[in-house]
Formats: sequence, C-alpha cells, structure tokens
Amino acid sequence: MGPLLVALPALAVAVGLAAPLVLGSFSPLESALLAGLEAACVFVAALAAVAIARRVRGRLEALRAIAMRDELSGVGNYRALHERIGEEIARHRRHRREFVVILIDLDDFKQVNERHGHLAGDQLLAEIGAALSDEIRREDSVFRQGGDEFAVVVPETNAEEADELAARLRYRIAHRGFGNDETLPVSATTGFATYPADGTDERSLLACADRHLFAGKAGAR
Repeated sequence: MGPLLVALPALAVAVGLAAPLVLGSFSPLESALLAGLEAACVFVAALAAVAIARRVRGRLEALRAIAMRDELSGVGNYRALHERIGEEIARHRRHRREFVVILIDLDDFKQVNERHGHLAGDQLLAEIGAALSDEIRREDSVFRQGGDEFAVVVPETNAEEADELAARLRYRIAHRGFGNDETLPVSATTGFATYPADGTDERSLLACADRHLFAGKAGAR
C-alpha cells in the first residue's frame, strides 16, 4: 500500500497533463468529461497526500515515544522528565496550583551489582519501574533519571500528600514481589520538592528534591 500511495499523486498529475495532448480539440461533452477527470485526479491526489501525512505522523509519534522512554525500566527517561516538569510548571502557574516532584534513590544498589551481577541489577531496575507505575495515579508519571535514581511527577498535590505518597512508594519498593524468594531485597530513600514553594523552574525543583534526598540518606546513615 505504501508505494501505491506515493505513486497516486504523480499518476493523477500525469493524467491531467496528458489529457489535452491525447484528446486534442474538445467538444462540449469532451470538455465536461475532462473537467470531471481533472477533478477526480485532484481528489485522488488529495486523498493520497492525506494518507501519506497520517502515516508519517504516526511513525514520528512512535519514534518520539521510543526516544522518551527508558528501555531498561520501561518508564520515562531523563529527557521526558524535564519536558514533563516544564509542562506542569506552565499548567500549574496558569491555575495557581501546586504539584510535586519526588526523587527516589535505591539504597546500596552498587552492592546488588557486585554481589549478583549486572543482569540482576538490570532486572531489579525493571521491577522498580513496574512497581512505581502500579502505585501511582493515572495522571502521575514515573521516570528514571539514570543509574538507580527514579522520579515521580505528581500534579495537583501538596507537600503533605507528597509525604504520604513517598512513604507508599518506599513501602512498595521494599515489598514488591513479597514472598518470592527470587526477588532481591532493596530499600529506597526519597526526597521531594513542591511547586512553587520550593522552586519555580525545573532546575530549582530538582535541586531542592535532591537536597532533601541527600538529607534523608545522611539521616539513615
């Protein structure tokens, strides 16, 4: 179907241009027929162009989705995180509402790789991505910033609600696959920042959440 769609516009134009040469001088009936033929050619060309545009747009959207997703964990990647934060800043600024960015860092993830191998570490990251995605609302989004650090963007949420969600996320990470002997034990530390109280741009929000995360790890030690 693809080659046909590409050929249709050229065929339609060729027919329209060749008709006068083939038919020569026109009678009224021939003129009417030619006008109808030219209209049909234009219509076919337009349909083909629309079909091609839709196919191209669909492929571009599919490529964009791939480019914004972390292959290992199945959640959004670093680029998608920053784009989503920018979108939420613009939306919540208009409506004068709060939203939260939660950072999640796995504790002692390096030891998992050292003791069980990198394949086990990769599997663990995939499990964490799935566990976090299952715990959040439909309007929330999970991202992997890189390494063993994840982030969750939580629209229409204040600091108190974020604290409760962060606790649930830590619990879900620690108890994912509960009772399965093959599941590697792991815990996590979280830190979050609230827009606009803790920052009004991507950099300040992430920096604030990172400071709270670091403080949480220091307190645990």
